[in-house]
Amino acid sequence: MEIGRPYSRLLHRLERLSELSAHDRQLIAELPLTVANFSANTEVARYGDTPSRCTLVLGGFLYGHKRVNGSQRQITSFFVPGDIADLHTLHLAPLDHELSALGPAVVAFMPHRAFRDMLDRSPHLTQAFWRDTFIRLGIMREWVTNLGRRDAIARVAHVVCELAVRLQNVDLAQNLSFSIPWTQTDLADACGISNVHANRVVQELRRHGLMDWDSRKVMIRDWDAVAKIGDFSDEYLQLGRPLEREPLLGAKVSERV
Repeated sequence: MEIGRPYSRLLHRLERLSELSAHDRQLIAELPLTVANFSANTEVARYGDTPSRCTLVLGGFLYGHKRVNGSQRQITSFFVPGDIADLHTLHLAPLDHELSALGPAVVAFMPHRAFRDMLDRSPHLTQAFWRDTFIRLGIMREWVTNLGRRDAIARVAHVVCELAVRLQNVDLAQNLSFSIPWTQTDLADACGISNVHANRVVQELRRHGLMDWDSRKVMIRDWDAVAKIGDFSDEYLQLGRPLEREPLLGAKVSERV
């Protein structure tokens, strides 16, 4: 991975999905990028917009969300560095949800025209982005299952496990510890529970020694127990062969539930 380049984590993700040639990597590097900074909870894209560009997360987090009855918010996805948060806008418009920054975030906008031209020039990149799209659909199915069939503590545990794995995959989580600028309201809106319920769940996970949850830093103390509570398996994330046999750092074996 070419550390320090805006496209580094995107390239890292794609190389786990498909074997890329030097030509493919060069096409990624040549994409015109416009870098922008957003403050916490600032809208990056609004419902009903017809974007002419895709949004690559460079730093921080974005989240997708929809409003219910005009006021209640349901967070439908989190996007970490290396993710393209709105790849579907290459073919679908207008936007059917909102995209906002979760804490301060840095993004790069990539014009649709240049992106399409790149895909026309590389079948391997086209295949890689198709695979990335299918993985995103798998994540969405898992979120639907999480909201529809798991209880509150399982929902929270599942979201935390998913983020830990996704962030470790782009070298942003070490020893199952990661920083994320979310509030308990954000957590509640991602898990479809109230703020009070979210607080109780976090306290329960702390009390049993399964997690440290200090302000905006999360550390999983007992991976096996938290994954079991959340009914979590990373198979739907399709991490690729390089990570298949690589255990999560800091994982502790436990028989507790």
